[in-house]
Amino acid sequence: METRKSKRSLRLALVLGAAVAGTALVGWGGLAAWQAYTQNSGNAFAVGTLTHTNQVGAGVACNSTLSAVSPGACSVIVSGPALTSEFTGTSGTVTITNTGSLSSTFSMSMPAAPSNTELCKDLTLTVKDAESPAVTVYPQAALTAQMAPTALNNQAGASTWATNDSNTFTFSIGTTNGFANDDGVLGAGCSFTILFTQASA
Repeated sequence: METRKSKRSLRLALVLGAAVAGTALVGWGGLAAWQAYTQNSGNAFAVGTLTHTNQVGAGVACNSTLSAVSPGACSVIVSGPALTSEFTGTSGTVTITNTGSLSSTFSMSMPAAPSNTELCKDLTLTVKDAESPAVTVYPQAALTAQMAPTALNNQAGASTWATNDSNTFTFSIGTTNGFANDDGVLGAGCSFTILFTQASA
Protein backbone atom coordinates (compact mmCIF):
# COMPACT_ATOMS: atom_id res chain seq x y z
CA MET A 1 0.00 0.00 0.00
CA GLU A 2 2.80 2.42 0.93
CA THR A 3 4.70 1.44 -2.17
CA ARG A 4 1.68 2.14 -4.44
CA LYS A 5 1.15 5.52 -2.78
CA SER A 6 4.77 6.56 -3.19
CA LYS A 7 4.73 5.40 -6.86
CA ARG A 8 1.59 7.48 -7.46
CA SER A 9 3.18 10.48 -5.72
CA LEU A 10 6.29 10.07 -7.85
CA ARG A 11 4.21 9.84 -11.05
CA LEU A 12 2.23 12.93 -10.05
CA ALA A 13 5.42 14.84 -9.25
CA LEU A 14 6.87 13.86 -12.66
CA VAL A 15 3.68 14.89 -14.48
CA LEU A 16 3.57 18.23 -12.62
CA GLY A 17 7.28 18.78 -13.29
CA ALA A 18 6.80 18.07 -16.98
CA ALA A 19 3.82 20.45 -17.09
CA VAL A 20 5.81 23.20 -15.38
CA ALA A 21 8.76 22.61 -17.72
CA GLY A 22 6.44 22.73 -20.74
CA THR A 23 4.88 25.96 -19.55
CA ALA A 24 8.34 27.47 -19.09
CA LEU A 25 9.34 26.47 -22.61
CA VAL A 26 6.10 27.83 -24.09
CA GLY A 27 6.57 31.06 -22.11
CA TRP A 28 10.18 31.44 -23.33
CA GLY A 29 9.16 30.88 -26.93
CA GLY A 30 6.37 33.41 -26.61
CA LEU A 31 8.74 36.09 -25.30
CA ALA A 32 11.18 35.48 -28.16
CA ALA A 33 8.42 36.18 -30.70
CA TRP A 34 7.66 39.64 -29.29
CA GLN A 35 9.63 42.31 -31.12
CA ALA A 36 9.63 46.11 -31.56
CA TYR A 37 11.19 48.20 -34.30
CA THR A 38 12.22 51.71 -35.28
CA GLN A 39 13.68 52.55 -38.69
CA ASN A 40 15.79 55.49 -39.88
CA SER A 41 15.44 55.39 -43.65
CA GLY A 42 16.78 57.44 -46.50
CA ASN A 43 20.38 57.86 -45.34
CA ALA A 44 21.99 58.99 -48.60
CA PHE A 45 24.45 61.40 -50.18
CA ALA A 46 24.34 63.47 -53.36
CA VAL A 47 26.60 66.00 -55.06
CA GLY A 48 25.29 69.41 -56.08
CA THR A 49 25.50 70.71 -59.64
CA LEU A 50 28.10 73.05 -61.10
CA THR A 51 26.68 74.68 -64.25
CA HIS A 52 26.39 78.09 -65.85
CA THR A 53 25.05 79.75 -68.96
CA ASN A 54 26.87 82.10 -71.32
CA GLN A 55 24.62 84.47 -73.27
CA VAL A 56 25.93 86.97 -75.80
CA GLY A 57 23.72 90.07 -76.10
CA ALA A 58 20.07 89.10 -76.50
CA GLY A 59 20.98 85.82 -78.20
CA VAL A 60 20.46 82.24 -77.15
CA ALA A 61 22.45 81.15 -74.09
CA CYS A 62 24.90 78.29 -74.36
CA ASN A 63 25.47 75.88 -71.45
CA SER A 64 28.67 74.97 -69.66
CA THR A 65 30.41 71.62 -70.03
CA LEU A 66 32.12 69.77 -67.19
CA SER A 67 35.39 68.85 -68.89
CA ALA A 68 36.18 69.33 -72.55
CA VAL A 69 35.46 72.76 -73.97
CA SER A 70 33.36 72.64 -77.12
CA PRO A 71 34.94 75.02 -79.66
CA GLY A 72 32.42 77.30 -81.29
CA ALA A 73 29.61 76.26 -78.95
CA CYS A 74 28.96 79.82 -77.77
CA SER A 75 28.36 82.96 -79.82
CA VAL A 76 31.07 85.48 -80.75
CA ILE A 77 31.15 88.33 -78.20
CA VAL A 78 32.66 91.01 -80.42
CA SER A 79 33.91 91.12 -84.01
CA GLY A 80 34.71 93.41 -86.92
CA PRO A 81 34.98 91.47 -90.17
CA ALA A 82 35.84 94.40 -92.46
CA LEU A 83 37.60 97.23 -90.64
CA THR A 84 38.39 100.53 -92.32
CA SER A 85 40.84 103.27 -91.41
CA GLU A 86 37.93 105.12 -89.77
CA PHE A 87 37.33 102.28 -87.32
CA THR A 88 37.66 103.50 -83.72
CA GLY A 89 36.18 100.61 -81.79
CA THR A 90 33.25 98.33 -81.06
CA SER A 91 31.88 96.39 -78.12
CA GLY A 92 29.76 93.39 -77.21
CA THR A 93 28.30 91.94 -74.02
CA VAL A 94 28.16 88.48 -72.49
CA THR A 95 26.07 87.52 -69.45
CA ILE A 96 27.24 84.72 -67.18
CA THR A 97 24.66 83.12 -64.85
CA ASN A 98 25.26 80.49 -62.20
CA THR A 99 22.55 77.91 -62.91
CA GLY A 100 23.99 75.21 -60.63
CA SER A 101 23.08 74.41 -57.04
CA LEU A 102 26.62 74.99 -55.71
CA SER A 103 28.12 78.33 -54.78
CA SER A 104 31.01 79.00 -57.11
CA THR A 105 33.64 81.41 -58.38
CA PHE A 106 34.23 82.53 -61.95
CA SER A 107 37.23 83.65 -63.94
CA MET A 108 37.95 84.53 -67.55
CA SER A 109 41.10 84.02 -69.55
CA MET A 110 42.55 83.60 -73.03
CA PRO A 111 43.69 79.98 -73.38
CA ALA A 112 46.24 81.19 -75.95
CA ALA A 113 47.67 84.53 -76.98
CA PRO A 114 45.93 86.23 -79.92
CA SER A 115 47.49 85.68 -83.32
CA ASN A 116 50.44 88.05 -83.16
CA THR A 117 49.95 90.10 -86.31
CA GLU A 118 50.32 93.79 -87.03
CA LEU A 119 46.58 94.23 -86.48
CA CYS A 120 46.68 92.76 -82.95
CA LYS A 121 49.31 95.34 -82.01
CA ASP A 122 46.98 98.13 -83.10
CA LEU A 123 43.89 96.84 -81.26
CA THR A 124 43.16 97.06 -77.55
CA LEU A 125 40.80 95.15 -75.25
CA THR A 126 39.00 96.47 -72.17
CA VAL A 127 36.47 94.51 -70.09
CA LYS A 128 34.00 96.10 -67.66
CA ASP A 129 31.15 94.58 -65.69
CA ALA A 130 27.57 95.71 -65.08
CA GLU A 131 27.96 96.73 -61.46
CA SER A 132 26.83 100.23 -60.62
CA PRO A 133 29.12 102.02 -61.17
CA ALA A 134 30.80 99.73 -63.72
CA VAL A 135 34.03 98.11 -62.59
CA THR A 136 36.95 97.60 -64.95
CA VAL A 137 37.69 93.89 -64.82
CA TYR A 138 40.45 93.91 -67.42
CA PRO A 139 42.15 97.27 -68.05
CA GLN A 140 42.86 98.38 -71.59
CA ALA A 141 45.68 96.35 -73.08
CA ALA A 142 46.98 95.64 -76.56
CA LEU A 143 45.79 92.35 -78.07
CA THR A 144 49.27 90.90 -78.20
CA ALA A 145 49.47 88.95 -74.95
CA GLN A 146 47.65 86.03 -73.39
CA MET A 147 45.13 87.03 -70.69
CA ALA A 148 45.89 85.29 -67.39
CA PRO A 149 42.93 83.95 -65.37
CA THR A 150 41.07 87.03 -64.12
CA ALA A 151 38.57 86.74 -61.25
CA LEU A 152 35.01 87.85 -61.91
CA ASN A 153 32.46 89.13 -59.39
CA ASN A 154 28.68 88.81 -59.55
CA GLN A 155 26.51 91.89 -60.12
CA ALA A 156 26.49 92.63 -56.39
CA GLY A 157 30.29 92.75 -56.37
CA ALA A 158 30.79 89.46 -54.52
CA SER A 159 33.45 86.98 -55.59
CA THR A 160 31.30 84.00 -54.56
CA TRP A 161 28.28 83.44 -56.79
CA ALA A 162 25.15 81.80 -55.36
CA THR A 163 22.58 80.00 -57.49
CA ASN A 164 21.01 82.38 -60.06
CA ASP A 165 23.65 85.07 -59.51
CA SER A 166 24.75 86.69 -62.75
CA ASN A 167 26.70 89.56 -64.23
CA THR A 168 27.09 91.10 -67.66
CA PHE A 169 30.53 91.89 -69.02
CA THR A 170 31.22 94.39 -71.81
CA PHE A 171 34.17 93.61 -74.09
CA SER A 172 35.36 96.78 -75.82
CA ILE A 173 37.80 96.72 -78.72
CA GLY A 174 39.60 99.99 -79.38
CA THR A 175 42.48 101.15 -81.56
CA THR A 176 45.88 102.62 -80.83
CA ASN A 177 46.88 106.03 -82.18
CA GLY A 178 48.81 104.50 -85.06
CA PHE A 179 46.06 102.23 -86.40
CA ALA A 180 44.74 104.53 -89.14
CA ASN A 181 48.23 105.11 -90.56
CA ASP A 182 49.56 101.56 -90.28
CA ASP A 183 49.70 100.03 -93.77
CA GLY A 184 50.82 96.78 -92.17
CA VAL A 185 47.27 96.02 -91.03
CA LEU A 186 46.00 95.71 -94.60
CA GLY A 187 44.89 92.12 -95.17
CA ALA A 188 45.87 91.17 -91.58
CA GLY A 189 43.66 89.44 -89.05
CA CYS A 190 43.51 89.18 -85.28
CA SER A 191 41.43 86.67 -83.36
CA PHE A 192 41.21 85.55 -79.74
CA THR A 193 39.19 83.19 -77.55
CA ILE A 194 37.70 83.99 -74.15
CA LEU A 195 37.30 81.10 -71.73
CA PHE A 196 34.97 81.42 -68.72
CA THR A 197 35.86 79.00 -65.92
CA GLN A 198 33.56 78.09 -63.01
CA ALA A 199 34.86 76.44 -59.85
CA SER A 200 33.05 75.35 -56.69
CA ALA A 201 33.55 77.85 -53.86
